[in-house]
Amino acid sequence: MDELARRLREYRKSAVYRSPKPSAELIASAQAAGFALFRIDAASVRTKSKLLGLIARELSFPSWAGRNWDALEDCVTDLGWIDAPGIVIELDGLDAYAKADPDGFVILVDIFKAAAEYWRSQRNPFWVVFTGKAAMRLDLPTLML
Repeated sequence: MDELARRLREYRKSAVYRSPKPSAELIASAQAAGFALFRIDAASVRTKSKLLGLIARELSFPSWAGRNWDALEDCVTDLGWIDAPGIVIELDGLDAYAKADPDGFVILVDIFKAAAEYWRSQRNPFWVVFTGKAAMRLDLPTLML
């Protein structure tokens, strides 16, 4: 198993990160660790409703989940329907959404930060990596690959 796959298994280090671009190494390492991997390409998204619908589809949220911030937070702090020892979510292409709804973009990042903190308290690895230009403007640690 490679070094990144070992690091992914360390729940204490799991959090929300940024990266300049999607990484084949992250994908391979998540798979090597046996984690559920979700790659979300949001390049065409400009509205909160479309973004939340895309995330819900990609993460297979339950049918009751609405397209609002509370539902997103509820679902990403549950994920009981995902049978894996850890989760990696890569969110790419949020540049247009961040420009169209900068406040919503901040809320999205905050929800994932809260979810990562929750999962760390449960001793479960939960990694979120924002990629792209908008991601590099975030005050997040850079995932070193």
